[in-house]
Amino acid sequence: MILPTVLALLAAFTFAANNATLRRGVVGGTLSQAMVVTLLLGTAMVWIAVLAVGGTGHLQAFPLRSTLLFSAAGLLHFGFGRYCNYRATRAMGTVLVGPVQQTSVLITLVLAIVLLGERLTTLHIVGIALIIAAPMLAARAHAPASFRPFRRASEAESIQVEARSAAGFQPKLGEGYLFATFSALAYGSSPILVRHAMVEGNGMAGGLAGAAVAYTAATVGVVAIVICQGGLGRSLTMSRPTLGWYSVAGVTAAASQIFVYMALAIAPASVVIPIQRTSLVMRVWLARVLNPELESFDGPVLLATVVSLIGAVALAADPAWFGMK
Repeated sequence: MILPTVLALLAAFTFAANNATLRRGVVGGTLSQAMVVTLLLGTAMVWIAVLAVGGTGHLQAFPLRSTLLFSAAGLLHFGFGRYCNYRATRAMGTVLVGPVQQTSVLITLVLAIVLLGERLTTLHIVGIALIIAAPMLAARAHAPASFRPFRRASEAESIQVEARSAAGFQPKLGEGYLFATFSALAYGSSPILVRHAMVEGNGMAGGLAGAAVAYTAATVGVVAIVICQGGLGRSLTMSRPTLGWYSVAGVTAAASQIFVYMALAIAPASVVIPIQRTSLVMRVWLARVLNPELESFDGPVLLATVVSLIGAVALAADPAWFGMK
């Protein structure tokens, strides 16, 4: 269980980096630019990884059912889910988006149990509860004072909110929560499609081949939509800083998905996805470094980080070590 845990944690960190860099990009760029750049770069990276591990043979061996499921997962996750995530991030920032997207863990777990027949141990349940609680602790600390019922904002908090407003950070909560919910639904259900598509015995190379199919399907779909709207030229024309941030976002997003697909190829979704969602705590730290004027930051993040790490260890540990089933 150690290898899939490490892969899932790497996926969490790179996904957090993706959110932080994307947040900088959408300040001066458009959503169509973000989608086109990140998907094109991501597709290229995934295909390079497939070639590097000799995974092309798995592509030829995929049954039609697996190819269709991988394509559907790509359109759902990299197409619809990514667009909703980017739009929600532009509307209210990555820190406020995080707690809503955390519900994708519950969606994945419920679907994994119902459709895949996966079983959860007591230790897994404890770990999942901690991982779910941790980002909510962080988000509670970072929510605007007006969204903390029965608690009066301190003078320091009021000054912080005023500073963000002066810097132009005005969260559009209605739009943000709506599209964050849509992204959670997409992110929570797509891993189940991936697990259904996996061919037994293909290992991590097969997982990478599946990621290549998913990324390609999403890229073709998104580019086709942009072309039909007559905006491909505009989507490829942007300032250098915006292109730089979107490029980093594309590379980190692709790296995250490579790690996720490799982990899902050798471990249950009920273990991989909750660990990967620790990115919701990691993104707060990266937001502090890259986007202090576009987000908020507070001390309770330390507690949230510790809680999430304990949860990740609980998920990775063998229940037999503790005499649990």
